[in-house]
Amino acid sequence: MATNGSMPSLASSVKYMLLASALYEPLRNALHNLGTNVGGVGGVGGLCNMGNPDDCESLAGRTGNYCFQAGLWSGLTGFALVVLLVWTSPIFLGALQKSVSTAKPVASEDRGRDSGDEPGAEPSPEPETASIELDGVLMIWSGLSCLWFGMPLAYMLADPFYRSSALHFVLAVALAAAFPLSWHLSLLALPPCKPLGPWLGLKRQDLLNLHKALGWRAAGWGAIHALGELIYVVSQQGFLSMFQLAGEKGENLLYLMGLVTALLLLVHTLVAYLRRQAFIRRTFKATHRTTASFLLLSATVHWWPFALFLLPAAAAYGTSAGLGVASQFGRQVSEARNSLALAAAVLGAFAGLCVVWKVRESVMLAEGVGLLIPFVFPPLALLAEFAVATAVCLPILVTGPVLHSEPLLG
Repeated sequence: MATNGSMPSLASSVKYMLLASALYEPLRNALHNLGTNVGGVGGVGGLCNMGNPDDCESLAGRTGNYCFQAGLWSGLTGFALVVLLVWTSPIFLGALQKSVSTAKPVASEDRGRDSGDEPGAEPSPEPETASIELDGVLMIWSGLSCLWFGMPLAYMLADPFYRSSALHFVLAVALAAAFPLSWHLSLLALPPCKPLGPWLGLKRQDLLNLHKALGWRAAGWGAIHALGELIYVVSQQGFLSMFQLAGEKGENLLYLMGLVTALLLLVHTLVAYLRRQAFIRRTFKATHRTTASFLLLSATVHWWPFALFLLPAAAAYGTSAGLGVASQFGRQVSEARNSLALAAAVLGAFAGLCVVWKVRESVMLAEGVGLLIPFVFPPLALLAEFAVATAVCLPILVTGPVLHSEPLLG
């Protein structure tokens, strides 16, 4: 479907998200150096309610497991609320704007010209600039990847600890690689998503090529991160230490889930690489989506802030699920209704996160909570985001006009 050039595009929303990703770590690091409680490397503590370990008497800490701190609102810290606002507003406002701007019906002759559905009409040619835009996106993405990786590596190597041995240097590289890997996993699911992809200003094939390019880069960063961490952990504690989860060793689940996530990323990459083989071609889409879902859930267990950064993807795919249901009911979904559903899904996903995060706060502040319990809530939040996003957008999508098949003209 060709898009009318006068219609707003959600491409600007993704541009603002990329800008936010570029500014996140420099601003977080600056705030951390000023003494603001935004957490250490990557902001995990500031985003996930964990205080400074120096202020804790034990793993349980003075206020709960992992030095857990009460949130400012609905279990969310002030830092998490600001990050969520900046991270989700572009897609929410972009979808809302598109809903308003496309609500006006298009004249029938214009609709026919744009969609190529007139008898004998040829489909509207896609803009020649699309491939140039794709090259530009990939160039910008490469620059961002250098920033995502280079800045944390620079300030880690400024610490004498990471320069004290070759092994510590490997650890610094592995930790720095986690930054571009996290942004890749947070963003690469968006281009091929049905409610969002067609409005990014690229041709369908370019959207798929963008997704593939980002997927291969994510695999590369994942390999660097996983191998570096594995080398360090095995050399310090031994491979079997990751499987020791009882009592105060429950924190080892972090490393075990990192290993599981790395293996899932490998499987997911192999599925993509072998997609043209006969034994996987027929079921590639379903297999690809399944492995991607397990990969992101596992990654969220390993790195808890994914529960926040994957919220736009959860909303987009919740809308996609709603579109599937609407299609089964034979409902026609206009661009305006589709955009409104996406905006509503963002709010629904946020509500799902808030419910789980509030329960998380209540549980974590209780006495005697085990060290494995915190790992349950981030993937549960991600599932809640998707479920509530789907439920919220469904009434908007299934109340559209019913599709009627037109009789053939003789």
